[in-house]
Amino acid sequence: MRSHPELGPLLSGDVVQAARGLLGCTLTHRQPDGSVLSGRIVETEAYHQREPGCHAFKGRTERNETMFGRAGLLYVYLIYGMYHCANIVCGSQDVAAAVLVRALEPPAGSGLRTQGPGLLCKAMGLNRSHDGLDLLNPASSVRLVRGQPGADERIVSSRRIGFSFEDDLDWRFFLDGNPHVSKGKPGQVVKRKRRK
Repeated sequence: MRSHPELGPLLSGDVVQAARGLLGCTLTHRQPDGSVLSGRIVETEAYHQREPGCHAFKGRTERNETMFGRAGLLYVYLIYGMYHCANIVCGSQDVAAAVLVRALEPPAGSGLRTQGPGLLCKAMGLNRSHDGLDLLNPASSVRLVRGQPGADERIVSSRRIGFSFEDDLDWRFFLDGNPHVSKGKPGQVVKRKRRK
């Protein structure tokens, strides 16, 4: 049985709206000893198979299979052979769409470093073994809890971060002025010219 039915419509709808709507929600990870790591989502990016920034742009593979699953699944992948990134699957089954969780605000005094997708996965203890978990299932060790930005928090959008091609989609969302938002700069990454 799945919990938090109020998250269902958000996650099963448009991935860009979901990326915005997930700000303020909390991601939790119950550890083997029963303790719980958690953080409030303060930065996201949307991805859809119709655009080249998405892992599924060129089709379905073993690596991106979870992206084609039902809304609410956790999609975890490895980049550069060393950093894990956590995503929340959105939209309709068999259509690849997901929201990358770029940054979390950890509980005060926790000392967790969650400013950026690789750091937050390390701090939260998330890796490929968690790929495919249902974030809306109360029995799952990794869960998503509904929340929203505070009354004094402003949502800002920008282009996404770290591409080697020009990206004109304002599909990155973050809470303006939050100190836990990642420091990457959006926009085109200029490729160096090869020497002759």
